[in-house]
Amino acid sequence: MDHISKALEKAQTDRKSVRNWVNPQGATAAEQVQPVTPVEIDALRPVELDKTHLQEHFVLCDVATDDPVITDVYRLLRTRVLQAMRGRGWHRIGITSAGPKAGKTLNAINLAIAVAREGSYNVVLIDADVRRPSVANTLGLEVEYGMMDYLTGEASLEQVLVRPGNFPNLTIIPGQLDDADRATPEALSSDRVIDLLEAGSRKDVRNLVIVDLPPVLVGDDVLALAPRLDGLVLVVSEGVTDLEQLERAVALLKDFPILGTVLNNSRERSKAVEGYYYHVQPT
Repeated sequence: MDHISKALEKAQTDRKSVRNWVNPQGATAAEQVQPVTPVEIDALRPVELDKTHLQEHFVLCDVATDDPVITDVYRLLRTRVLQAMRGRGWHRIGITSAGPKAGKTLNAINLAIAVAREGSYNVVLIDADVRRPSVANTLGLEVEYGMMDYLTGEASLEQVLVRPGNFPNLTIIPGQLDDADRATPEALSSDRVIDLLEAGSRKDVRNLVIVDLPPVLVGDDVLALAPRLDGLVLVVSEGVTDLEQLERAVALLKDFPILGTVLNNSRERSKAVEGYYYHVQPT
């Protein structure tokens, strides 16, 4: 895998459905920084993820054993996201939701794996939900250092990076559950994050950065990091996402481009994946 550059371091109350919600468009350019010293991903020791754990947590694991319906869903999402990003020249996207428990982290992980499998990009998955990071737990990873250790300078990028042996084109920057007390919006808008995003999305090595963001309405973290991303994908869960909260989240994100939405737990069967209650709705 090519190197990435080292950084400077529905509604429950009113019964309305979110299915017909349409998101707004926006535009914000990410600031540019100069590339710095590279880290060789191939030099990192691969970590094998436990396939049983991945399957129990609905994470894509092995093409030969994955549920083909779930695989098809994420292939569809991958194709639509990549087509849209290529058309815009984008290399950095964030996955978020209005509130918690919408399934944003699982979608960020499975999208990253699906893109890595496709083989056209080296994918960097960043857990930037620093108040409640869950990428490592979902993947069954035990990590010594996390995202906040890097942001505060307590760990180098090499110490934070995880290279899953199961997915050769994927690199992960996980978080740690004890990061909550140290997490601030200022940390997510620091030069270290800017450099990291710029390095991870270097166009000359076909890199793509997928960032698992916090929910929009939980603190100011998304608003701190969104200007550094090319666009956002908004995850909505029917029966969990409250329409009023969703509208508030959209209002807060009005200045940022939203690439599309993913609707989880839809009561409407998706025509693309007949028989499975999962609906992908890009815009």
